[in-house]
Amino acid sequence: MQDKLEKFIKENREEFDFHIPDPQIWNRIEKQLDAKKEKGRVWLLATRMAAAIVAILAVGILIGIQISRRDVHQINYALSPVLKSYQETEQYYQQQVNLKLEEVKALQPESNIEQDLKQLDEVYNELKEELIRSNYSNSEVMINAMIKNHKTKVEILESILEKQKQNKLKNENENISI
Repeated sequence: MQDKLEKFIKENREEFDFHIPDPQIWNRIEKQLDAKKEKGRVWLLATRMAAAIVAILAVGILIGIQISRRDVHQINYALSPVLKSYQETEQYYQQQVNLKLEEVKALQPESNIEQDLKQLDEVYNELKEELIRSNYSNSEVMINAMIKNHKTKVEILESILEKQKQNKLKNENENISI
């Protein structure tokens, strides 16, 4: 079958060559090709816009989650006078802990006291989170427990300082008596 077609084309080649197709046919073909290209461009643009919107929403959600997590760990001291008073007390005890800790480090630089106090910090953070989760309903009880935690830290540091000072005096007395 193909041989007959090839034979026909070869025999009638001259008749095929002098016929030129109508220019309107080519114009219609070009318009159809342009329309397909335009549809592809629109689809690509729509896909890019959708991807950008999804990315913006995802980033917004992640930022929102981070902000909400951060707020959970922060006490809103402005809610009541009791919390405002606690804020001042908390600052005082934190200052005392920092001062005593520096003294301990000065007398005993290789001390790992910070690691030892970490457990008290964990308890404090649990109390703080519970206070926030309960919407400050048991604020006085929780605040008293948090203050007791701070006092315990200060007492531990004072005890260590006292022992260090006693050891230092003992060592000086031994050196003098020898």
